[in-house]
Amino acid sequence: MNQYSTKAREILEQNFYCTVATASKDGVPWVSPVFFAYDEQYRIYWVSNKDAKHSLLIRENPRVALVVFNSTAPEGEGDGVYIEAAATELKAAEDVQLAMDVLGRRVSKDEFRVKDKDQVTGNGVWRIYRATPKKTWKLSRGKLIRGQYVDERVEVQLTR
Repeated sequence: MNQYSTKAREILEQNFYCTVATASKDGVPWVSPVFFAYDEQYRIYWVSNKDAKHSLLIRENPRVALVVFNSTAPEGEGDGVYIEAAATELKAAEDVQLAMDVLGRRVSKDEFRVKDKDQVTGNGVWRIYRATPKKTWKLSRGKLIRGQYVDERVEVQLTR
């Protein structure tokens, strides 16, 4: 693993919210911040209202992009991880339970809002979503172009 992959994993570990970018089939974009957790394959999980705009768009178009960054960093010192992924609403009982376990490790059981599978299946208003990364990038050292600093990204592998 190189330094960029290591730092990308640290960013995921240290931050609790990501931005999920979705789009309709005809390309109309939408972005949503969500609390997230990830598993050992760095698949990203979150809970959302099944009727939220981004949830509806995922059903229509599973291609998503995610960004994880520290929004408290001063200007010019930010760092982030960019993920191109395929998202899906989890329906199978074993997938839902695994996701609940992954999300539950990110916060204490008392704080985790999903207490029962019925809240994220059937008549429940929430659903659990999983984004499986296709490609991942991290900010790298930028460069000066005509005296102006420009960010650059390098593709990274999260799994070891």
